[in-house]
Amino acid sequence: MATATLVSQEIEEGQRLIDALNTAGLSVHSALWLYASEPEIWHLTLALPVYDDVGSLKTYEQILSVFRQVKPELKIDWTGIVAVSPKDELIQGLSQDQQHWNIDLSGRRMTNSRVNRILIEDAYIYQIGVNLQLGILPEEK
Repeated sequence: MATATLVSQEIEEGQRLIDALNTAGLSVHSALWLYASEPEIWHLTLALPVYDDVGSLKTYEQILSVFRQVKPELKIDWTGIVAVSPKDELIQGLSQDQQHWNIDLSGRRMTNSRVNRILIEDAYIYQIGVNLQLGILPEEK
């Protein structure tokens, strides 16, 4: 991504990828754009259950395979995609916060916040799934 500003095109393109992954059977547990001030870029962070089953390399291979099949071609940089486990500390913290405060973080922007002692300078949250460590289910929408 060329700028430190997340624009609606990146948000839309990220959603297209999430939809394509879900359609391909790679269930997306949680997804968000996450800003890193060093080196001033955004990462599309995807938490997928398959990550725990096959590891990071195979997960990236599967994401990239779907990424290449999306038509029209996605206009986001695939090197900015970060795959994590749904058990990732940040993902679990967001899930716990969502449950604790009884809110749905989907479609929200989060800035200058701490989650599990992790600083979130800026983020756009597509969805945060079930808290796997606590077995907590989110409310029906």
